[in-house]
Amino acid sequence: METVEVHPHSFSSESWPFADPINTLAYASSQVLNGRPILLVFHDHDGEWQFLTGEDREECKIICLGCAFERDAALAGLAAMPIGWMAYRASMDKSWQCEPYEDSDGVED
Repeated sequence: METVEVHPHSFSSESWPFADPINTLAYASSQVLNGRPILLVFHDHDGEWQFLTGEDREECKIICLGCAFERDAALAGLAAMPIGWMAYRASMDKSWQCEPYEDSDGVED
């Protein structure tokens, strides 16, 4: 599991819900980084996390898992989401819906 340089976050380490380290490398779209809500999450088949708005053509940048959680504490509900699964919701006040997805090789977990 790749990590980024350790840096501070505004939440306490006791509130960290993920098994992965806080500084685990993750990806977020530019839209998310500019304040748009996270509405689509992938826990990729290689174990990486992606945080998106669900819009077409989202370009991603590297962040850490802790920074994503800091932006949206509702991600705690996805902490146990298996590798190869995705989650989506219609808006920030809606519940996450989770399901497996096929990777680029057509393999479903």
